Amino acid sequence: MDWIQELTQKESSAIHTKHGDYQKYGSLTDELKSLTPYGFIRCRQNCYVSLEKIHSICDDTIILTNHLQLHMSQRYVLKTLAAFERSRVPR
Repeated sequence: MDWIQELTQKESSAIHTKHGDYQKYGSLTDELKSLTPYGFIRCRQNCYVSLEKIHSICDDTIILTNHLQLHMSQRYVLKTLAAFERSRVPR
């Protein structure tokens, strides 16, 4: 999974992968708990992104490894930047 976006009706989500896009029914709020251990972070109110799929961050834009650009809301910029930096530190 590259990134997930909660759709407007809040009862379904769009899951975006390199193999295609899929729709999932149910709220992402509950899913975040299970996604966090796999390196997903919220970058705006209705969007979660895999830290592994982030190539770089410029201002409030996330550039994914597939060159797709995602906008971060100001509320989540600092948390996303910090998580991205931690994910790049060799362990």
